[in-house]
Amino acid sequence: MIELLVVMAIIALLAGLLLPALARAKAKGLQMACVGNYRQLQLCWQMYVDDYQDALPPNATTQGSGREGWRATSETWINGNAWADTTTSNIEHGVLFRYDQSARIYKCPADCSTVRDQGRIPRVRSVSMNFYLNDEPDPAVRTCWHRFSAIRAPPPAKALVFVDEHEGSIENARCVITQPGDWRWVDFPATRHDNGASLTFADGHAERWRWLEPNTLAIARRKGYINVVPGVPGTDRDLRRIHEAVPKAPIQ
Repeated sequence: MIELLVVMAIIALLAGLLLPALARAKAKGLQMACVGNYRQLQLCWQMYVDDYQDALPPNATTQGSGREGWRATSETWINGNAWADTTTSNIEHGVLFRYDQSARIYKCPADCSTVRDQGRIPRVRSVSMNFYLNDEPDPAVRTCWHRFSAIRAPPPAKALVFVDEHEGSIENARCVITQPGDWRWVDFPATRHDNGASLTFADGHAERWRWLEPNTLAIARRKGYINVVPGVPGTDRDLRRIHEAVPKAPIQ
């Protein structure tokens, strides 16, 4: 009996040592899969630019009331509303889908959110696009880039394209980001990967950013719809980093 208890104690000790390591390995695997998915989506974005002679994929949205009222238009890189869509149909009708006909690459594998937060149907999308990328289709509008060759400040290697958006924030196609000096989060990034998110850039690469501000992490713990919330005025390291990845309007 004593020997059996000793063996059980050793097994419990080993399990206590191994389980956290296994959990970390699983989390790391999900993080790598998320970056891989969005890197593939970024490749689709670049193939569209090549096919359409430098034009960026459309990123337009119809305005409405409530979370479901914000929807991507029918000619956009993605259609519909990620919070409300119950199938991948709106992904398949987006202009990027023909370059990789896998709806899987539009979702972070660690995203466990459900349609309308009802706990039944898993959501089909967790990614949105920087709204400074062809949010307004009229080329005379100077609040966004319309062509790849116009992406100069910041340069493509630092210009944000796709954002892993927080499950409490995502709805339409775009991720709205304030201008430098405006210390607010409009749409809010994910914190699924050890307080971090996956992002892609216009030169084709993808990264994981880890958020630093306690305020950012506090916002991430909020329940319900996260939209237009204050950052840390003047010193917010997370917002400053995001601001450095978008143009300063009006765009020259």
